Amino acid sequence: MKKRLKIGYPYLAILFITVLIPCLTHAQEEKKAVRLEQITVTAPGEKEGITITPQSTIVHVEKYKTPGTPQNIVDILKDRAIIDFRGSSDLVETNDNVYMRGFDTRGFVTATDGLSVEKVGGYKGGHFVDFSTIPFGQIESVEIISGPHSALYSSRALGGVLNIKTRTPKRCETLKPNFKVMTSYRSYNTQTHRFNVDGGADSFIYDFSYEKYRTNGYLRNNRADIDTVSGRFGYILPSDGYISLNVTYQDAKRERPINNDPKGKYKDYYDGSYPRTESGSNPLDEPRRDKEPYSFRLNIKQPTTIGEWKIGAYYSHEDQIYHYEQGEKWRYKTEWNSYGTNIQNEFRLFEDHLVTVGFDFMQLRYGWEKMDESYAGFIQDRWNIIPRLTLTAGLRYEDINIWWNNKNYKTGKYCNPAIQKDEIRKGYHQFVPKSFLTYELDDLSDLLRDTSISAGVSRIWTPKSYCQI
Repeated sequence: MKKRLKIGYPYLAILFITVLIPCLTHAQEEKKAVRLEQITVTAPGEKEGITITPQSTIVHVEKYKTPGTPQNIVDILKDRAIIDFRGSSDLVETNDNVYMRGFDTRGFVTATDGLSVEKVGGYKGGHFVDFSTIPFGQIESVEIISGPHSALYSSRALGGVLNIKTRTPKRCETLKPNFKVMTSYRSYNTQTHRFNVDGGADSFIYDFSYEKYRTNGYLRNNRADIDTVSGRFGYILPSDGYISLNVTYQDAKRERPINNDPKGKYKDYYDGSYPRTESGSNPLDEPRRDKEPYSFRLNIKQPTTIGEWKIGAYYSHEDQIYHYEQGEKWRYKTEWNSYGTNIQNEFRLFEDHLVTVGFDFMQLRYGWEKMDESYAGFIQDRWNIIPRLTLTAGLRYEDINIWWNNKNYKTGKYCNPAIQKDEIRKGYHQFVPKSFLTYELDDLSDLLRDTSISAGVSRIWTPKSYCQI
């Protein structure tokens, strides 16, 4: 037999007061609109790991999304509209396969942590940067600066600057190391295997990584086998500064794509199982380039009462052997050594002026013979004239020495008979002013959010020709 629960009128009154009235009151409060004052967001726009400002575009490597597993920084750079990828295949990194605003590596500057890297010479007088020698796991972001308007970098930056920033050392709270293992496999037997361990003890930090990359390549005679080993040791200074030493070694074997054209000069050797390639050498050559480059890089950052000091230095060795198999085996070897250092101080002169002063030095040698040497001093002021109007102005002085080739390698005769030397040293020096004015349009309309107009007036100067070495 079911019992009915009887609720008296006093209980109903209590229920109405404790439950229904608060609900009704809350419903009325929800209908009330609260008007806030205008809110202005001044932070730069960021999307998909990219920060865009009038002065530069910064790509944050860990946050940036790209199809597949990036082999090196080129796999990220080629997505930018300002970068023109010119490689025959993106499966194998080759020299000088990235153009910036139409300029090859002779027309823009590549830097690591603000330190310009002297681009090594190469076959037929080219000047190259092999991005695969910069371990991908060490890269934190890439700053892309358009145009020649920064006094902090060489005046050769006609097209702009690619500044590759490595990961900032961080203090370790425990002794437990961090391990990362990654492996991937895709078409054309392309494999990437990457191992990384990092950690430390309080202020001391370490980082070790190994990467194995191999592929059959997309084109004919385009296989590659690359091993890269890198390590970093550092110390966190009490004032949040740091000292770090990076060491990198690579063993790379890359085949060069050959001509594969059914109507061309080598049509008798055409192989239809590979894509058609009109450029390239004789299929019988089977050309290959072997490299064993290594580098050392020192970074020091020290905040002080008179500004933030940054010191960078590097030494890089890059040799390369060219193999050809046609007839008798033929080998041609090149060996390049480059050095560089940068010292700069960034401080605030009054509230609206951020001033940077510094000095840098670079030298390039073929073997141990000097080919190129430059000294430079610079000063730059970033002035916020009004909240939306910024002027970045600077002055750079460069002193460059070049050892020009004076001997014709075919005839053995001197180009200038009056000087009986294989190389002739010539010096060049110049003051190079820079300026870049930006006005942000955010205040004018909601439609102009993250919109600005900029104008730069800078001097372009370089004594280096197309084939300097």
